[in-house]
Amino acid sequence: MAGESIDIAAAIAVVATVMTVACGWPQLQRLRHTGDVRGISFTTTTLSISSELGWLMYLAGEGLWSALPETVLTIAVDIVLTLALVRAGARWVGAAGIASAWGAVLAGCMVIGGAPAMAVALSVTYAVQLVPSVWAAWRARCPSGVAPAAWTLRLIQSVLWGVYGYMRHDQPLLVLGVIGSVASVAVLARLFLIRTRVALAQAAVVALSSAGKRVGTDRYGRGHEYEGGVGGVERAAA
Repeated sequence: MAGESIDIAAAIAVVATVMTVACGWPQLQRLRHTGDVRGISFTTTTLSISSELGWLMYLAGEGLWSALPETVLTIAVDIVLTLALVRAGARWVGAAGIASAWGAVLAGCMVIGGAPAMAVALSVTYAVQLVPSVWAAWRARCPSGVAPAAWTLRLIQSVLWGVYGYMRHDQPLLVLGVIGSVASVAVLARLFLIRTRVALAQAAVVALSSAGKRVGTDRYGRGHEYEGGVGGVERAAA
């Protein structure tokens, strides 16, 4: 029974790894086609890189080898997403500073307290990472840049990692699953509640992209064209 349980846990880890890597693809596609960053948190993306580096140290130290590929691939996806956000005109200086500070905290935990201290830090790292995304989605008047498919996949992979953590008696992974599920539901709820506004804004963004214009965002998450002022996107989303 123990061997069978380990096999099931390993299979769950494989599926969760695929889902974790795949959840970045819808967001990358939306950015590539529209350049719309409204409702997207750059801070979450950069924090994710720091957090995944922390997970890399922890998982390797604890011998949880089946979870390592997800961490490496997630770092790669986050780097690509970071570059796409920079290209789309997202503000990056503050986000990079926050991510560097968080990375220093995790590294300090590992050096000073070893695996036990890192386990405590990683129990809250997903909350630190995802809170900016939830805040950005709810703060933005029309978070049309957020890809619902990305957060649906994140919800599924969070549930899977929670199950994996439960089966392996690993508290940080279990807490990760719970926090990821709650955050995903919060973002998806926001998108559902204003789905009509988002649909109109996305249609306007596509029209602007076809006309060779890009949609940016100001510090309050409000959309604007890089050419010609606020224009049709905000009027369409009103």
